[in-house]
Amino acid sequence: MAVNYLGIDYGSRRVGISICHGEVKLVLPMKAIVSKCYDEKVEKIYATVEENNIDEIAIGYPINMDGTRSGKAKQVDRFIEVLSNRLPGGVRINLVDERLTSEQAIDEQKRFYTKQSASRTRKRRNRGIIDSQAAMIILEDFLRELELKNNGQ
Repeated sequence: MAVNYLGIDYGSRRVGISICHGEVKLVLPMKAIVSKCYDEKVEKIYATVEENNIDEIAIGYPINMDGTRSGKAKQVDRFIEVLSNRLPGGVRINLVDERLTSEQAIDEQKRFYTKQSASRTRKRRNRGIIDSQAAMIILEDFLRELELKNNGQ
């Protein structure tokens, strides 16, 4: 049976999201949730889970370069707690080390838009494009690890 996945890059202003349907294993970015309202972000993710029959969520977890939890980890922990109480039973939430995912997403955007100025990068971040790109990277990392685990490596 095909499993549907949702990737999340949580932020206090923007939540980047990505999705992977079934056996295809093609991860696609979705429109980021741009809101300061905590409940609105939770409700929009809940709606996305329902609309797409999501079975598992991979959420980026903020870890410092030395392996310790970052200061933002408490915010993510609280978000996960509220979200898990809202989600239907059976939807699993998986934590994924998100170190450098935003930087990687910015680098990928700069490669794609070769003559991109700093102001254009800020505009893309404000629209949530980079956040959803980071959510894609988080979900791709999770799926790669899952595949390695399933292959016994």
